[in-house]
Amino acid sequence: MSFRLTSDPSERIRKIEKILLMLRFVWRFPRVKGAWPKYEYIKPWLADLAPVTVVDIGVNHGQFLHLASRLWRGSDILGIEPNAALAEKANRYYAGNPRVRIESCAVGAENGTIDLFVTANDQNSSIHQPTEAFHDDRTADGVVRTEPVRLRRLDGLLDGTEGPMLVKIDVQGAELEVLQGAGERLDDVSAIIIESPFEVSYDGAAGFDEIYRFLTARGFAYEGALGQLNSKHTGRVRQEDSIYVRR
Repeated sequence: MSFRLTSDPSERIRKIEKILLMLRFVWRFPRVKGAWPKYEYIKPWLADLAPVTVVDIGVNHGQFLHLASRLWRGSDILGIEPNAALAEKANRYYAGNPRVRIESCAVGAENGTIDLFVTANDQNSSIHQPTEAFHDDRTADGVVRTEPVRLRRLDGLLDGTEGPMLVKIDVQGAELEVLQGAGERLDDVSAIIIESPFEVSYDGAAGFDEIYRFLTARGFAYEGALGQLNSKHTGRVRQEDSIYVRR
């Protein structure tokens, strides 16, 4: 007997898992200004890395930034966000915290200016234009406007920062360009959490394979995924939050 599935049956299980993580950690790592911390990143071995500097590239509403400021209380933190309104929001919240610095710009392989494609769900905004595949699981989302933003190489943004660093990269398709713009400062990075896509949701975006080859060729070991996003309809993995650690 055969039958046709029209949705991923494990989707509800993943939602329940996220709720259970929230219930366990919400008192220690509360929701801040509408942003839930990335509870799936709370791992003993990751917390024990104790980086001198934490770099959050793609702050958005602070989902990782708020977690990092509590998880690594002795670390300096650099947050980078291309959406000017969201960067200003983070700046206001951390104005009295000398450990945290916020930069409003996009990060890439070169310096200059570039258009930011701002989507209805601002988590999906990118310096790369969304493709048709973008809408497969995001039927209500799409580009609402474009705005010019500064484009900076990461090595320039890291002037004055010390290693070892933990770097989180979530930039909707521009991840490889961020790594290319790190230059020699990549040598000061001990761990990288990076969004790695398995589908082409943005024009010109690098996928998991290209990111994997780039980082393993530069002394990093792939340690698996801290989380992943599956298609609600087919169950295929659309992207994962990969973790790489320097060998």
